Amino acid sequence: MERRLRIRLIVSVFASLVVLLGLILVVSVETRRIQQEASADVYLNIILDNDGVFPKDASSSLEGEAEGILDARFFVVWLDPTGEMISSNLDQISTVSEDQAGSYAHLALVSGRDSGNLGNYRYLVREQPDGGRIMAFLDRSRQNDDTQLSVTNEALVMFGGVLAVTGILILLSKRIVAPLVKAQESQQQFVIDAGHDLRTPVSIISADADVLAMDIGEDNEWLHDIKHQVGVMSDLTESLIVLSRAASSDGRGGEVIDFSSVVAEAVSSFKSRSLLEGHGFRLDIEPEVFVRGNAQYLSRMVGALIDNAMKYSSSEGTIGISLSSRRRQAQLDVSNSVDGIDPAEVDRWFDRFYQSDRSRTHNKGGYGIGLSMVRAVVVSHGGKVKATAAPDGSSVTFSITIPTTKGDAT
Repeated sequence: MERRLRIRLIVSVFASLVVLLGLILVVSVETRRIQQEASADVYLNIILDNDGVFPKDASSSLEGEAEGILDARFFVVWLDPTGEMISSNLDQISTVSEDQAGSYAHLALVSGRDSGNLGNYRYLVREQPDGGRIMAFLDRSRQNDDTQLSVTNEALVMFGGVLAVTGILILLSKRIVAPLVKAQESQQQFVIDAGHDLRTPVSIISADADVLAMDIGEDNEWLHDIKHQVGVMSDLTESLIVLSRAASSDGRGGEVIDFSSVVAEAVSSFKSRSLLEGHGFRLDIEPEVFVRGNAQYLSRMVGALIDNAMKYSSSEGTIGISLSSRRRQAQLDVSNSVDGIDPAEVDRWFDRFYQSDRSRTHNKGGYGIGLSMVRAVVVSHGGKVKATAAPDGSSVTFSITIPTTKGDAT
């Protein structure tokens, strides 16, 4: 349990830092981009205002980052009303030919936008009084390279910070989760000790009831009720003990078990009850499905699922039980028809002591602990459990998956 808590803490903090710093980096990059484009537009507007040249006395009108692009390279293209290039000014750039300038102008014209970016060039378009256009293109390759280098350095610094914080957290995580682990272990030990202490009086009451039955007979109503409640208390006590032990153990290191036999034996133990209650079984159990774990816990887990299905199945409804092995996972499905449930409640059924209908649940002998025990056993064996209900609330299926293993059961 301590290991799981430490892993969850470390992963949560690591993910939070990555998301937070990632958002900061994205906002920083986007802000820098907007500022650089605004500065470039100031420069381009000056060029367009001065008929395609940048006047030497215009430096006083530039502020901030724009001052860093006074020596930037640019070119200007004039187009007639039909979009054909009339002339160009390539005096401030040597890497662009007249044909290339015309191609850039054509791409900018096709985009239909008055400003934008083409590769490393920022352009601005202005319509002339005669219907023609003048386009100014500013080479921003240096700014883009500087931005890319800056972003890379920032990302490396942030990543280094995340690794440093994660490393510190790994060193301190044991101390951080220690109080939680101690409290949880104390709670589980209390439940286990209380369960063991309850076994003695329950056994005595059961024995006294048997002796009393020898004197007054088995048909006494009050005696029958006492024996029934003793059975319920005994099952509840055992479920609480299994729940507490399974929650703090790792069943994956146990023995190799023939899970198919466990399921078949559990079904067999319910056959007499199914006849009395009018329920039938629809079985599809694949043979020789092996898992590693605790046979007692797995048997109790399967029994709890079947018991739950029989308690809440509609009158004379059929209980479906299937076990199969696929992709190194054993999958057990237990399904039953019901008289009507709320599909929105299924996610809460595995909460401890949760009951969707308390009066009905107690009448059926349920106390909201069986499915919690099921989940604890499944999780301790490295598996998953879920419940799904039909959209119309007419049936419910409990599905568990547990990793399979090879070899003969011991």
